[in-house]
Amino acid sequence: MDRSARQRHLTLAVAATAATAAAAAGVWVLRHVDPNAAGSPLPGCMFYHFTGLYCPGCGMTRALHALAHGDLAQMMAMNPLLGLLIPALPLLVLQGLGYRLPLPRRALAILGNGKAWLGLLAAFWVLRNLPWPPFSWLAPG
Repeated sequence: MDRSARQRHLTLAVAATAATAAAAAGVWVLRHVDPNAAGSPLPGCMFYHFTGLYCPGCGMTRALHALAHGDLAQMMAMNPLLGLLIPALPLLVLQGLGYRLPLPRRALAILGNGKAWLGLLAAFWVLRNLPWPPFSWLAPG
């Protein structure tokens, strides 16, 4: 194994260890602290607090809390975008580290396209603030 490959594997190992530790700490907090409870130490969305509009991340803490408790339906009700982000994030990290993923080229092109992600976030942001169904179902709750 050449030096650059060893360095890449070391980088991946360090990143995976840090991500695992952060995820474990996050799961522990979400298992022991309820963000839905009054007086919760977990902060709410500042954008929503100041504007009354939902941002793409609104409901993410409550969605992760539901996921930590195994409630997938509640997770999707709080922030359906999380269902897409959870499998995509590790793939994006691996692709960014230079690993060849066993996915079709079209899927890799979409996954690595920053403009597509920005478009998705912008569309999700606008649609979840529309007051009528089915778009109102994208709002947290």
